[in-house]
Amino acid sequence: MRKLLEITGIELKALVRSHTVAMLVFASVAWMVVFPHIAKGDGTAEGVRELAIHYSLGGVFALLVISLLASATGSIAKERTARRLQLTMVRPVRYFVIALGKMAAHVVVGAVVLALSCAVLAFRAELGRPCNHVLKPVMPSPQEEAKTMYAAYMADTNTPVAVRHARKSVVLRLLANRAVDRYETIPPGTVTTWTFRGDEEGALEGMSGLAVRMRFTNQFEMRQDVRGVFSFGSLGASVSNITQAVLTMPLRPVEKGDGGAAAAERGAGELSFANHGKTALMLRPRRDIELLLPADAFWCNLLRAYAEMVSVLALVIAFGVVLSAGLGRPVALFVAFVALTVGEMSPSVIEQYPDELETKLVDRVGLAITRFAADVTSPVSSLSPLERLAKDECVEPHETVRLAVSNLVVLPALLSLLAAFVLPRKQDEGQ
Repeated sequence: MRKLLEITGIELKALVRSHTVAMLVFASVAWMVVFPHIAKGDGTAEGVRELAIHYSLGGVFALLVISLLASATGSIAKERTARRLQLTMVRPVRYFVIALGKMAAHVVVGAVVLALSCAVLAFRAELGRPCNHVLKPVMPSPQEEAKTMYAAYMADTNTPVAVRHARKSVVLRLLANRAVDRYETIPPGTVTTWTFRGDEEGALEGMSGLAVRMRFTNQFEMRQDVRGVFSFGSLGASVSNITQAVLTMPLRPVEKGDGGAAAAERGAGELSFANHGKTALMLRPRRDIELLLPADAFWCNLLRAYAEMVSVLALVIAFGVVLSAGLGRPVALFVAFVALTVGEMSPSVIEQYPDELETKLVDRVGLAITRFAADVTSPVSSLSPLERLAKDECVEPHETVRLAVSNLVVLPALLSLLAAFVLPRKQDEGQ
């Protein structure tokens, strides 16, 4: 442990002497201060707040990913090129400790800069503002639904011949993608019900502060006349709206005569909507129906989002150090940024690729590689903690703990072992 701390301290001093830390602190704090004044939202205070939180911290996070990855790719390579690594090994110090110490130093810098940025945000934000757990309806997974639909889809006479002759795995993937955006229609005068968490969670119906958030649409537009009654056990809410595409309604105790369904007629954990309007409503249950449960305050959510971002930074830095152990700095830097670019582009390539049926072998191989790259780089390319933070949605503690254990402990340790395996074969090279 003492040698690990020594290596970390040496690397930290090098980062300070190179003015890397000073430049990151200045750029990050300046961005956090300036961006809220230049951000233009949807004309509402809430829109500006959401934009400021998402993109102020998001800008700092992106800056740290790029700059610390660039620094990490040279952390070992530059010492190996200058033949200074042999001097470090005289002490002696294990290769594993060298790699882990350099990772730790960069993570400390990223954590400090992020902490300062979060402090600037906390100074402007309402720290006591509540956030909510977001529950989705209990439904089969898109993959399960695709398997259920497959036989019926293949038996349908309207199914194109090309689809019938396509590989089963490709058709199942297409059906799973369609299932995510599958629409449900609620005709006038009808009641639709969705279950949340199952009957064992019936205690939710007695909670205070519950709310329902839904997005309604029709075939042509997102904003339309929405009139009806929501019921969740003994709780309910009436809605009459013609202006908003997204509705958030608090659920309050209602009497049977208030237009809501009686609690006895509903199962535990069931949310219903009675359409009292004159037009049919369309919605996607997996995307457009959410039950909001009170969680904790904004400052707690900010801490969890901070922990997740530091965890992702640790993974990026570990990847850069491993590249630095095995490659020269220019090559390591090139590989690192190519990997980031591919990760950012992969989702768009997969979504927009014209041949959905993957009829050519070359296409299948290329798309398989692209999907693998998207899966591997999704923790970096996604800013989901910031999106949830900006929308006052709870950054779930169990997810934060999982990321911290995997990205801060397990994966850096494994990548340090990989670097220790590579370093003995590279330490005598001059480049």
